[in-house]
Amino acid sequence: MKKSMDDWFFMRPGFDTFQLEPDRHKQFLFGHRERRQRDLLMNDVENAVYAMDGHKAVVFGDYGRGKTHMCHNLAYELEKRGDDVFPIYVKCSSYGSKEPFHSFFRELVAGLKVDRINRVADEYVRRANKGEVPKIDEIVQSDDIALVMTRGLTAAETDVVRASMRWLGGEPKVDMGLVSKGLRPQLSDSREFGAVLKGLAHMLRNVEGKVPVYLIDEAERLQNVNNVDTFAAWNAALRELTELSKVGLIFFVGALTRNDLPTVLLLDEIKRRIGIVNYVEFVNPSRDEIRDFLVEMFATNIRKGPVPVEHAAAVGECGADQSVPDELQQLTRGDSEALETYPFTPEAFTEFVEQVSTGEAASKPSEVLKRVQKVAQRAMRAEARMIDVRLVETLAAEGM
Repeated sequence: MKKSMDDWFFMRPGFDTFQLEPDRHKQFLFGHRERRQRDLLMNDVENAVYAMDGHKAVVFGDYGRGKTHMCHNLAYELEKRGDDVFPIYVKCSSYGSKEPFHSFFRELVAGLKVDRINRVADEYVRRANKGEVPKIDEIVQSDDIALVMTRGLTAAETDVVRASMRWLGGEPKVDMGLVSKGLRPQLSDSREFGAVLKGLAHMLRNVEGKVPVYLIDEAERLQNVNNVDTFAAWNAALRELTELSKVGLIFFVGALTRNDLPTVLLLDEIKRRIGIVNYVEFVNPSRDEIRDFLVEMFATNIRKGPVPVEHAAAVGECGADQSVPDELQQLTRGDSEALETYPFTPEAFTEFVEQVSTGEAASKPSEVLKRVQKVAQRAMRAEARMIDVRLVETLAAEGM
């Protein structure tokens, strides 16, 4: 019978790897320091919403630091709380030097999802016709944009709603004949992008009582846009968007230092709108923090007793089983330290933590997990139910 990692290492249901996949494992965030940083961000977002405002921030740190996982977990936690925040995850594309701004902006519009925006727009128009809320043209100050929002986004046909969202996102050559044949072919001005997002946020706030907060991942790719004219257009558009008080924008950036941030995020007019205090650095965890991170993760995804209280709800019903399999008890010989460090022996775990805390890829959670995965695979191939020092040292000797 073919071996599987979940059976070999006594994993709980829902886990079949030591790798953390940001979208699949978004409900888990291991390490006290990670949760503290997440909570600080979440508090800033929720504090801004007291005034129905959107928090602006730039979160940066080393590549492999775990920003993408943090981004997904933040979206998950904000959504779970069900408060006045509507988190929207957006991943930046691989932009070229002359990439038009609509390549980025269309993702912001698409993040609202067709069915939701159709329902919100329909309800807003109904309330506006009754005089309960302002007409949307008073908000966006553009006849074309208002027409698409009131006629296109409220259409019964999904294809018409989707085409309207693409047009509002700035895409060229969108067939809008079913909405109006007199529309301009494409939105391209920074003020128009600002008006679109302002209008969409206004409708969301009035219909659902929620402030949209965009979590923009891999924003270091903004640096690729370096053509002089194109850069000027991006600068103007981002200035318009960061000026909007009722929209949250949090950029997650891979950068070793503040000076390595994309140039557009370092311009004075952008920094002023975001707020210098809201440029937050995520430093790499220390040796002790890496150790705690791994111990907490192993206690969560391996059946070795109670799940840490921070993750009991995320694990669900399978976390109610606090027993330790007989075979695992035999492997660890009733030694509490051996059970804590499993799948490593205590000596191997100490050596492993030392290795991943030094060198070129020191203390990068993504690299740590890749090494755990690889040494676990080696153990399975060697028919070893525990990872010993020899396996850890062999992996290190191979340049890992």
